[in-house]
Amino acid sequence: MLATLIPSLGLGILSFQQNETMISENVTRELRALANYANRELDLWIKEQILVVRELATSKILIEGLSLGSQSQKNKFIKQQKALELYLKSVHKRLETVLELTVVDIEGEIIASNVDSPFPVTLSQNWPQDASIQGDVVVPPQWNANYATAILSISVPVLSVDDFILGALIVTFDLRNIQPSLKDKIKSPPGDVLLLDKDGLVMLASDVSIISTDTPVSLESGVLRRLQDNPGELEVFHGPRQENVVGLAYMSEKPPITIIANRSHKLIYAAWEQQRDLYIGLICIIIFVVTTIAFRMSHAIVAPLQKLIDATEKIVKGDLNVELTNTRRDELGQLTRMFNQMTDKLRQNQAEITAASVAMQQKNQLLETLSATDSLTGLYNRSKLNSIISEQLARYERTRRPFAVLMIDVDNFKTLNDSLGHVVGDEVIAAIAKNISQCIRNVDFAARYGGDEFMIILTEANVDEAMKTAERIRAHVADVYCSTLDKILQVTLSIGVIQSESQDKSVTSLLSRVDSALYEAKHAGRDQVYCMQPPQSTGTI
Repeated sequence: MLATLIPSLGLGILSFQQNETMISENVTRELRALANYANRELDLWIKEQILVVRELATSKILIEGLSLGSQSQKNKFIKQQKALELYLKSVHKRLETVLELTVVDIEGEIIASNVDSPFPVTLSQNWPQDASIQGDVVVPPQWNANYATAILSISVPVLSVDDFILGALIVTFDLRNIQPSLKDKIKSPPGDVLLLDKDGLVMLASDVSIISTDTPVSLESGVLRRLQDNPGELEVFHGPRQENVVGLAYMSEKPPITIIANRSHKLIYAAWEQQRDLYIGLICIIIFVVTTIAFRMSHAIVAPLQKLIDATEKIVKGDLNVELTNTRRDELGQLTRMFNQMTDKLRQNQAEITAASVAMQQKNQLLETLSATDSLTGLYNRSKLNSIISEQLARYERTRRPFAVLMIDVDNFKTLNDSLGHVVGDEVIAAIAKNISQCIRNVDFAARYGGDEFMIILTEANVDEAMKTAERIRAHVADVYCSTLDKILQVTLSIGVIQSESQDKSVTSLLSRVDSALYEAKHAGRDQVYCMQPPQSTGTI
């Protein structure tokens, strides 16, 4: 009897210790996943804001305003400065996440802002050399008492038409806009997320009750140092609510910020106690089963145990689709029910992990889409266009099935832009892009090639089909409704059309031919389509 019970008891104690270790590992893994999730969301949000600032920095109003800095143009500069301030205020009304927009010159002097008293601007000692090398500069987040919130500033250089640095656009964002995304209530593991500055001040938390607008809480310097010295490792410390928590740190590099993921020590201990009681129950059951075997040696007990062993082996090998049939009402039946509950919990955890993986893939797909599309029109950008043309040329080389290329230019767009304003011009460009998308097939590609130029790739199409498409587009965009002016604008297009040929060995050569076709269309009087027929064709141009 003792020879049976003592090993069983030892096995139970060992199992309990392993369970404690497993709980610690699970909490660590979940907190790491929570911190990684928060970091991904923060990184994605910052990248989205950088794209916004980059787009604003290309505004003609900013470029012209920074180009008029000489004393001889003082009166014109004052007028342009007022125009800049009006423009910045109009942008601020459109962007809910923005607190301040400030324009500085090459010397770092403030030219214009949407507020009367903007934040002091501090540029690096090597400005503007740093701007020419780094491009975008993200200032580490910090707490701002005036706005009673954490802020993030992004600086983007403003370039002239010949790529000289004229100054910079500095946009300050309200970091509270990322707060709802720090933690997904459904998909994220349990716990709280804290964003800390270098001094340990809690700038933002997934739970808004942690942050006080009057006196923001901070972690003790010793606690913060331990967390930063051992990123990704569990520590027990006093949280912002002065309760014992278990947490770990994740060090984000850009921007430099400390992400803390933590959970209540009390709640973790309660779960651990529940698991402990479960294992104590299992130990008692095992002892009872072993004792019963010693006295009864019944095959009726050995067989169900073997089923449990086989099912456990399947779980170890990764097969969680295990469900044991239970008709017994004794202790062995209780063990089987607990086993089924355990497998259900494992399947649930696996489903949650799969859902988190799908969410991450969706975020990655969003980032890929943003990098390949034009922000104004939603069409492919020039970089993606070059990739598409390369693929089409490779396919043409293999199959000898031609494809057609259309280059579209908006006639007299500069005149329209100068007379009606860039806001109207952008709306016209977006409307033309929408109409173009409606006139092509799902298998075709449309891209914004440059300011008012568009490119269309018609897969497996000849010049005759391309001409029909070009005429359809030209007719479709003849009238463009402008909501800003609340009227219809007359717009004409010049379109050059070519078909792929054997001589097209590179993207450059193909673009050169279609650009020549566009030139002929404009040279012939605009508002028309010019087709450069392939050499083997007998049709007229």
